[in-house]
Amino acid sequence: MISDKQTFDSCFEVFLADTPESKQLHYNLRYQVYCEERGFEDKDKFPQQMELDKWDDNSVHFLVRHIKSGYWLGGLRLVFPINSLLPFEEWSEPYQKICPKDRNVSVEMSRLCIIKEAKRFASMRFAPPNLQGAENGNVRSLYDFKNQNRSLMWGLIRAACLYSAERNIVDWYFVVAPALASILGKGGLDLARIGDSCEHRGLRIPYRLTVDNVLGNPLWAMDYKRGFRRYSDLIEVPASRLQRA
Repeated sequence: MISDKQTFDSCFEVFLADTPESKQLHYNLRYQVYCEERGFEDKDKFPQQMELDKWDDNSVHFLVRHIKSGYWLGGLRLVFPINSLLPFEEWSEPYQKICPKDRNVSVEMSRLCIIKEAKRFASMRFAPPNLQGAENGNVRSLYDFKNQNRSLMWGLIRAACLYSAERNIVDWYFVVAPALASILGKGGLDLARIGDSCEHRGLRIPYRLTVDNVLGNPLWAMDYKRGFRRYSDLIEVPASRLQRA
């Protein structure tokens, strides 16, 4: 049995970014990961330190934060089709075409990101000043949390799938590196490869995943039960949460 002090739910929470400010949080986290940490995108194109593209206006965004400190650690987005196309279809060829009748119940999951500092956040040595010396409760449990980045990813995916089910979305599409596909598969997700590998900032492979398969994962039996809250439901919205962990 997992102790309450060692669960995702006791340490983190996921939010649907339903305000302009909360979407900017995701854009800034993406800037940190894709521009500064990995160099996938040219940081000079984003002088406001917010990485975004033409698909964001047709997307829903999710954020994950550490409950005790309020630090935002990662996010993802679900993209709805524009002109009946999803983003990966612009550059991933060949692939198994999406049936026209299925396009209205399909989205693309992308921009899954966890900032580098999230891993360091697990160490007491790198804790924010207001948390130094904390020895008990949820704060202490965070520092003992194994595979923290992976847990943050599962929390985001679970929340986004709950949102999808509420809106009768059936299929997720995404293009990922082989290493991430392996992690998702080992986590119990039934990935259906739908095309050849392609070069897109490294080797990437397109997959389809059903929402029902994700929600039926035994991984959720003892944890990740919070789902998500709406950012707009926060009683007190801070003036800015763009600080780095």
